[in-house]
Amino acid sequence: MSARTEFVETDTLAPHVGTRERTFSLALFEGALLLRSPLLWGAAVLTLGLRVYQTWTWAPDWSVLTIDDTYGALIIAAAGLMAADLATTRERRHSMPETLRALPVRAPARTSALLIAVPVVATTVSVLVLAVHLISLISANAAGRFDAWEALTGPVDVAVAALLGVALGRWLPGLVAAPVAVFAIGALTELSRTGGSWAALLPVIVHHELPVDLIPRPSATHVVYLLALAILFAGLAMARHGLRPSRMVAVATGLAFAASAGAVAMTSLKDEVPRQTLNRYAAPAGQRCRALDGVTYCAYPGYTPWIPLWGRAVRPVVAAIPPFARDRVPEIRQRIGFESWSHGTEVMERPQWRHVTGPSMHWGGHGAAAASDAWLGGQVAAEVTGLPLDWFRVVTNDPHLDGRTMYVAIGSPGCAALGQGRTLVALWLGGQAGPVRQAATSWVEPEKSEEGAAERLYDYAERLVRRPDARERIWAHWDALMNPSTTVEQALPLLGLTPDPDDAKRKACS
Repeated sequence: MSARTEFVETDTLAPHVGTRERTFSLALFEGALLLRSPLLWGAAVLTLGLRVYQTWTWAPDWSVLTIDDTYGALIIAAAGLMAADLATTRERRHSMPETLRALPVRAPARTSALLIAVPVVATTVSVLVLAVHLISLISANAAGRFDAWEALTGPVDVAVAALLGVALGRWLPGLVAAPVAVFAIGALTELSRTGGSWAALLPVIVHHELPVDLIPRPSATHVVYLLALAILFAGLAMARHGLRPSRMVAVATGLAFAASAGAVAMTSLKDEVPRQTLNRYAAPAGQRCRALDGVTYCAYPGYTPWIPLWGRAVRPVVAAIPPFARDRVPEIRQRIGFESWSHGTEVMERPQWRHVTGPSMHWGGHGAAAASDAWLGGQVAAEVTGLPLDWFRVVTNDPHLDGRTMYVAIGSPGCAALGQGRTLVALWLGGQAGPVRQAATSWVEPEKSEEGAAERLYDYAERLVRRPDARERIWAHWDALMNPSTTVEQALPLLGLTPDPDDAKRKACS
């Protein structure tokens, strides 16, 4: 009997062992082997380490985390696919065909055992990894909407990949099919970052806007589609041993449900943000507001847990403003925009409120929290000192936006403002929340000809932050310093600073 006929023969039952008992015993054996696989556990460690690294510097946002964790789970899925393929083709290597022919267990039973063992073990490992990561991010400041269907997609992907590995091992035995499948699926998934309804047919819908709810995601339908693929791949693996009614029903059912669910998911997945949705996010009524230490903070639904983080950034800036000028502190409103690491475009709509001050859909965590604090503190400082900032700059030539319009609340104060004393005070105020240069990035975007003047102001502001009497001097001369006609040179003696000898080389701009 050739090794090839080994795969198409039917079970020859031993009289003392039932089919179910034999399959269960084999499944336990294969599961134990897989639990010792360095391939699977290596992928688990890599996935967990990668996700911790990618999320370490960001405050938790469940709506993004569930998508990105599913994307990361593809590493375990790839390992599960290759492990399943290796386990399935094991009996074709070396002298295994001759050895297995002497046993009462035939290929169909071994395939059934693998269809049970590999998905269960690989999925369990993925659930463990993703659960550890998500649980580690639970905090009082976790924001966003947790989509259980999106979180379930990762483990389902791993199970589907394992079943695909068994099917490939039966129909295309060899060492090439599994790596080629992994590469093809990974490449298509990576290409789907740019969007397209076809992305609904992939293991994970990577493309998304911020906030995620801007574009409806068919997460539940997508899971149904993946489960249908699992039935299809399992049926195909068993069909290699002959077409029986149960196997034909499994293949037909899986194919029918996969086709219908996939079509529904593709129809539901849109590339463009609905205009009605953008209008809702641009209106003040679309936010939830809360007063904290006398300052009003407004966040989009689900993001109010970040308000205390924003308050931490704004509080030292407000404390450094003279009490009689604190009515200038604007309300802090969240803006849509800025991209996640796993999606390719961003869309913003011009808000209908007056002040530009406000954070975006990201906020720093751990080591990056200081940068976010400084960024928001710098914006508050610019508003309080009345700097002539652009409301929003329209970007229309970005090829990634496909002709769409993007509005961003950042712009250069211009050469004239870089020579004003109030700009120096604004940098000092922003420096109360974090490093001066990081605070400046929220509103100072100098042109090439303005870089010298900006660098000069940064140096003076850093010196001013280090002066213990800076607050007293600024409060005492606040009106004079806020006058747009007061130059940096006139402000320096009021602030107790001496001119830098290199000013003549750096202050010119046009």
